[in-house]
Amino acid sequence: MDVRRDYYAELNLRPAATAEEVRTAYRVLARRFHPDANPAPDAAERFQRVQEAYDILSDPEQRQAYDQWRSQEGLSEQAALVMRRMISHQELPVREEEQILYALLDVGPSPQIRVKRLPFNLCLVVDRSTSMQGVRLQRVKDATNFIVDFLDDFDIFSLVTFSDRAEVVIPAQSGIDKAFAKSRVSTIRSSGGTEILQGMLMGLSEIDRWRSPDMVNHLILLTDGQTYGGERECVEEAEAAARRQISITTMGIGQDWNDKLLDEISRKSGGTSTYIDSASRVTSFFRECIHTLTTIIARDLHITLRMSENAQIQEIFRVSPHMEQLHVENGAINLGQLGTEQPTSVILEILVNANKPGKLRIAQLELTADVPSASQRNQLIKKDVELEVVEHLELFRPPPPNIVSILGKLAIFKMQEKTMKDLESGRLDQASQRLETMATRLLNIGENDLAKAALLEAGRLARTGHLSPEGRKRIRYGTRSLSILSKEVSSDQV
Repeated sequence: MDVRRDYYAELNLRPAATAEEVRTAYRVLARRFHPDANPAPDAAERFQRVQEAYDILSDPEQRQAYDQWRSQEGLSEQAALVMRRMISHQELPVREEEQILYALLDVGPSPQIRVKRLPFNLCLVVDRSTSMQGVRLQRVKDATNFIVDFLDDFDIFSLVTFSDRAEVVIPAQSGIDKAFAKSRVSTIRSSGGTEILQGMLMGLSEIDRWRSPDMVNHLILLTDGQTYGGERECVEEAEAAARRQISITTMGIGQDWNDKLLDEISRKSGGTSTYIDSASRVTSFFRECIHTLTTIIARDLHITLRMSENAQIQEIFRVSPHMEQLHVENGAINLGQLGTEQPTSVILEILVNANKPGKLRIAQLELTADVPSASQRNQLIKKDVELEVVEHLELFRPPPPNIVSILGKLAIFKMQEKTMKDLESGRLDQASQRLETMATRLLNIGENDLAKAALLEAGRLARTGHLSPEGRKRIRYGTRSLSILSKEVSSDQV
């Protein structure tokens, strides 16, 4: 018995696996790596390791001794996260041409793990330019006071305002005097232009004073206008913030702000971007943002894709908790942070070359993440994606209903993205037709309000040649919110 070896990981099992799960995992892996069936050079060695792991874990006394020794040596670690996967087809027919396969990945907290809320290191960066005067600024003050009331003594909070210059209204501190903080909030007055970079730099500086890997280091940026210069620098600062484990939520209020810039800032930092259509809803959006931050248990989620020579990635989309296209950067997909209430789900569109019968390994997936709430760093989970290639597919089985539902919503999201590109390229007729098709599909899934907005904008585009700023943002952020529900992701099928 070698207690330094993780026999559970070698059988792709969790430490709480039942005896039956141990037997099943062993049978699957033994067939896969038996030298008589697997010509790979390392098959014999892997088969031997699987056999040794099974010998220990299948014997109750040896398993108990192994678990006790692992615990005493500080080597026992229950996985805080789980990654499930589902594929659109378990079998593909032999064909010369490439075939499409969809793989749905779902990352969430392990049900066995108990987590606690991480302390906040939170900075609120608020636009106080002239356009914010009146009801907008007052609602932002009310929403800021809500955050102040929410904070616990162990949370760190700071407040920065900006116009064409930035000011620290409340320096970063813990155990904040709430009455004093609210009195400082009441002193905020509107004036000047909008320079987002100034606010970002000062806000990030406040977070850096207390930044810790055991905290939620987060910046909330709210604006209602276009920034005067510094857009490239804003995106660069967001990228640098991500490297320091600082995420950014961007909030645009009204219709005159640059949605592309705010989207890029949030995406580069691993945060989210939000559209607030009315000043009266600022507090509710702040409340939702704070609630989301309280659920965070993991960050720096990355999935590394190791594709076989028979498969290649076409497109990757996040489908929960919101829709967005993802890209492989430095060999991995960056998924940012993970909360406890809604999984992070990704769907891969894969081109498969299934030109001969037999078991076909499509890819190996490796999830890495830090889980500070469970005191786990660099957690690693590996999963294989495999299917069977057959000479003749006697019965065609459609994809699981979950994947069909997701692809339907994803098609609407893609249509919205293509509509915006059509508009930028001057293809107005195509854009108008796409909006009408979107409206029909939205009605079919019960999204009546969003369907109505798409139809109204299609008519406006036909008459005037452009979309209204409000309609454009409503459609863009509305389709992004067509995320999947937890029930649309089920357990592993491969």
